Amino acid sequence: MSTDPVATSDIPFGDPGRGVYAFRKGQTVPSGLVDEHGWQEFVSGAGSKAGQQAVADVTGDQPATTTTTGKRG
Repeated sequence: MSTDPVATSDIPFGDPGRGVYAFRKGQTVPSGLVDEHGWQEFVSGAGSKAGQQAVADVTGDQPATTTTTGKRG
């Protein structure tokens, strides 16, 4: 599993309004580029709920959920 963050929204590239994106929502973004370009507001950890939801939004899959069954005794 990648430790690089996942784009939680499209990351614009170049002049605003051109419709050009460096990365699209749900794509893995190399952490070095996040730091270099200041894209922290556009990404979340791959294992985080926001990161999983971004991928699910793009793929149409449901993010993994945790369920508890039974008691531990």
